[in-house]
Order: sequence, then structure tokens, then C-alpha cells
Amino acid sequence: MRSSIRSSVLVIACLLAVASASVTGGDLPRMKFNEVREVAPGVFFRYSSISADDPKIPFGGSNNIWIVFEDYVLVYDANFPKEAGDVITAIRKMTNKPIRYVLDSHHHGDHAYGNAVFAKEGASIIAQASCARLLRVNGPKEFADAGKGKGGRKDIRESKLKVPDVVFDEKFVLEDSKQRAEFYFLGHAHTPGDAFLYLPKHKILCTGDACVNGAFNYTGHSDTASWIRVMERAQQFDVKYILPGHGAIAGKDLLDRQRRYFVELRRQMRDAIDRGKELPDILNSIDIPWYKDWTGVEAKSRKENIEHVYGELTGRVAPADLTEDFGVYEGPSPTKSDPDWKAPRRIVVPNLMPAKLKELKEVAKDVLFVPVTDAQEAAKEAANADAVLGFCTAEIVRSGKHLRWIQVGHAGVEKDITPELIESKIVLTNTQRLYGPNVADQAMALLLTLTRGLAHGTPPPPVKIGKKEPIDLYREWNMLKAGVKPQELHGKTMLVVGLGGIGRQIARRADGFGMRVMAVDPNAQMEKPLFVFSIDPPSKLLEVLPKADVVVIACPLTKETRGLFGKEQFAAMKPSAYFVNIARGGIVRTLDLVDALRSKQIAGAGLDVTDPEPLPSDHPLWKMKNVVISPHLGGQSPEARDRQWRLWRENVRRFAAGESLLCVVNKELGY
Repeated sequence: MRSSIRSSVLVIACLLAVASASVTGGDLPRMKFNEVREVAPGVFFRYSSISADDPKIPFGGSNNIWIVFEDYVLVYDANFPKEAGDVITAIRKMTNKPIRYVLDSHHHGDHAYGNAVFAKEGASIIAQASCARLLRVNGPKEFADAGKGKGGRKDIRESKLKVPDVVFDEKFVLEDSKQRAEFYFLGHAHTPGDAFLYLPKHKILCTGDACVNGAFNYTGHSDTASWIRVMERAQQFDVKYILPGHGAIAGKDLLDRQRRYFVELRRQMRDAIDRGKELPDILNSIDIPWYKDWTGVEAKSRKENIEHVYGELTGRVAPADLTEDFGVYEGPSPTKSDPDWKAPRRIVVPNLMPAKLKELKEVAKDVLFVPVTDAQEAAKEAANADAVLGFCTAEIVRSGKHLRWIQVGHAGVEKDITPELIESKIVLTNTQRLYGPNVADQAMALLLTLTRGLAHGTPPPPVKIGKKEPIDLYREWNMLKAGVKPQELHGKTMLVVGLGGIGRQIARRADGFGMRVMAVDPNAQMEKPLFVFSIDPPSKLLEVLPKADVVVIACPLTKETRGLFGKEQFAAMKPSAYFVNIARGGIVRTLDLVDALRSKQIAGAGLDVTDPEPLPSDHPLWKMKNVVISPHLGGQSPEARDRQWRLWRENVRRFAAGESLLCVVNKELGY
């Protein structure tokens, strides 16, 4: 449910559902509102009141579950402050053991605003990292707003926000001889930080609002495509009972009903959009007959769900994966809160396909989009434009007297940042971090080609030339095999130079291979990812190079990094170490690299970028057996192009709405 508290009318419209929602399974307990039932030894379920169509039924917040361990009690979901007190009273009727832990299934008020009440009892609050972040960053204002006004809750006004004490990423376990509780993050469903509680001894899965039994789905903070995948992951658990965040206890089939609802809603929405239907028509056309059998209400009555899915599929809702999976955040840029802000009227774009142009018009209806074929034409049209997409030159900056924003389609912007751009007030955005997966794949492909001896190729097939005997394939094969000495990555150390979006993806993959990952980055004080062993500043580069078996360059090309790797750096590396560059060729002094390879100061190099690029046909790097070169393929993949497009569309939406832009470049730093 949502963290903000609404008037009774809005609660009925957006949150509540019928208490009589059907369940399956002959042994499922039938319960009354606010009743507590021991559903397994030491596992208790409190059924909170809720209704979608009966205003006489008060909203009782979330269901609550508590588990009695040998020496303490674990509570799943803190509920509202008032209901938290009710839960504590119910627990005290059964046991005097201390309430030691409370797990917030997510950050919404009816699941987390009772934290302070439990904290007074001595409990520590546990939450998934994204839930904890949302409570810490957005929580203070949302908590205060929930207690304000006529519809605000008195218990919230009289309480305070308590943020989590214990934070986990993917899994956390509590166990003793009586109970085992496994906390899981399966992905973004109802919110970015949904935490499941699985009790393997009892085959019970507690789902919070990621899976509810009835028409209780609020989608305002959801990613419904990811929600479907989360339900599929949840179905892998061995489950007898589902204890949902709202609604009655159910069997495992509830997971499939929840999944199926979003599958069918998204399919019908996609079909309607493809047929050119507008939202008002779509609202009346949604037809999922079995949904009423499950929830007691028509699927088309869930207007908020329908509007959210429509927004996801048309770009009106920000793509959640850009932030969660790739770390793309807002940057300093003009917004409607600025005194001199004006709504944009004209944006220059590349010569897009009609379907893409239509998508941009959908998210910025009052903007005129002007397609152009090249940078020269863009410079001419920029004279009266508010923004330019896809092109960035000094001529565009000079002619764009009213330009406020330029969006480029690549990550490296060393060629885009001209003196004219630096001196201007134009905001530059790029596609930083979005190419992380594909570039990281390329880095690992180059490394594996070197370490597994794949660069040596394959022997030719037997062939008879004139009167000569055919090539002895067996002999050739064995000679090839004898000349290759494959190595494994497990146990080796990788040094990643530049722990940005691409560097993190490389580090994650290396960790999956069993490597120890070290990093060098100007922001050495950043929060260290679990898959990274250490982070040092660039001043420590020569100290950490001798420790690495593999060195991967993943930093941007700036005035500080140009020529960063040369004779001194290669001399500091192990003779057995491999060097991989998937960033920019100018970061490496090519002649020094050639010398290091020839003198066997390093074992080999994998290069997706070079300086110059492309290399001349007679360049010595082409002839070296310990070098693998790919033609700057790292940034290419259909998925990367899709992410780029969705970023462009989202930034157009934000620019038109006066919101902060994503992927803002620091023009002074060059990235």
C-alpha cells in the first residue's frame, strides 16, 4: 500500500478490497478481521480489516505475522503506529519473549510507520536496501504529510519516523533450533525494496504487498514488468501457505494469480496502444473475467493500475531499471521551480522513424519536434530551438541562442565538450552507465580469449594441394594444443580502473568468476559494493598495479586520464598480468603498450579501443599473438540501444515537464 494516508474515499478507491476474496485449498483457515491464528508451530498471522467496496469497514493497515524463536520474537511488517500497539498486545498474550526484530516488507506507511513503536520495545528494524533508502530519503516528508490535515492519522502525528537499523541487499537469515527465517529481495515489484519472508520449515511465504489476495494492488511505485518476473521467482519456493500483505491466507496458486493479472493487463494494454486507442477508451476496454471471481470487483474498476501500466508502456512513467539497475540519477538542470523557467516549444531531433517520433510527441504534446539529417542541419535549426537530441558541435552551441539542453547518444563526451559548450549555460546529458552490461561482456570476452587461448584460432581442415599429401589434422590439432596454456580466472585479482557504471558491471562479472576485485576511482570514498574488495584513489595506482593479474581500463577520457597508462604503469604490472582496455584509446600510450608486450613486461592485451582508431594495417599490434583486438564493439547491442532510447524519451518528458534531467554531465570534469 502507499505510504501517504488518504481520506476514507481515496482509501476505498485506491487501497481497499473485499474481505471475502476467494481462496483455494480445503485446509486454509477462514478468519475474521483482527483475528490471530497460529498457522504453524510458533508462526502467528493477524488478519487486518480491509474492503474495496464497503466504507463501513475501517482500514486496519497491513496483515501482521510474527514468529516465536527460542529467545525472541520476529515481526513481519510494523503496520501503522496504532496497529503496531495492537500487535504488541496480541504478542504479549502469547509470550513474554522480547520482540527483537521487525522486518519492513517495504517503505509504505501501513507497513513501516509503526517502526518507532516496536523500537521502544527494544526491536531492531530490518529492511532491504532500497526500502531503507526510501525511508531515509523520502520518509521524513511523507511521514509528516501522512499526519497532516483532516485525513491525516492521529497516531502518526503522535509518533515519529524510525528508519531501519539492519539493511540487507539480497538475502538475510535468522535461525535457531526452533525456527529459520529467510529474508529475500527478488526484485522490484510493488516497490523497489520489497522484502519476502520465507519459513522453509513450515513452507510459508510472507509476501507483503508484492502479492496480495484481492484487489489491493497499488502500482504507484511499481514496475509491473519486473513484478511479473518477481512472481515467477517466488513460485520457485516450496510453499504451502501464502501470507499476503492484505487479504486472506491463500495457497501457492495466489502467486500465479498475481502474476497472471499483470501479464494480462499489460498484454491488453499493449494491444490497445498498438491499435491507436487513447487512455479513456482503454479504461473501458480492459476485460479480465476471472479477476472478479478472485477479487469481487471488475478489473476495469482498478483505474490506478490501468493508468500506471499505460504510463509504463508509453513512457509517461520513468523506467525504473535506469535508476535501479544502472544507477542513472537526476543531475543539476533547469526545472519549473526556477524563476525564469519556460516550457520548451521546439526540440531538434535526428531523422527518427515515425513510431519513435510519435512516442516523443506522446510525452511532450506541446513540443514541436524538428527532424534533421546531420549536425550541419541541426546547427541551422538550433537557432530557434530549446534543445537538440543526438548532435553536439561548437556550431550548434554558437547558433543555439536559446538552447538549454543537448542530449548525446554516447557515454564518452571528450569530443563534445568544446570551450563554447563549457562557457554556455547549456546542460549536456549523455548515456553514462547504460552501456555497462554490453561493454562489460566485451571486456570479459577479450579476457577469456586471452586466458583460454582462443586467439590462436583453429587448424585448417585436411586438404590436398596438387601431389602433396593432405594436412595431418591430428598432428596439427596436437601442435595447436601444445602451444596453448589455458588459465582460469578463479582466485585471480582484477584491478578495475574507473568504478563507474561500466566498471561496476565488469567488477560484478569478475566476482562471479571467483576473482578478487580491486578498484581505482577518484571517488574512493564511495560506498563499496559487496563484490569489490577495495577502492583506492588514482594516487595509489602504482601501488596496487603489482597486485593485479588483470587490469581493466573503464574510466572516461579526460585531461586527467589522457595517457594515464604508459611505460611506468606497465613496468609496475606483473609479467603474467593481462591488460584490457574497453574505455578510450587515448588513455593508453600505444607505443609504450607495444614495448611492454614485446619485452614481455605483461602477458597480453585485449583491446576494444585503440589510439589511433582504427589502427593502420601495418601496425605491430596486429601481428602480436598475445594481443586480441575487436573493432570498438563494446557499446553495441539491441538492449543498449533500447536503454538509450528510453533514456532519451524520459529526458524529453522531464524537460517538457520542468523536471531534473538524467545523466547530466559535469562539463568541467568531462563526465
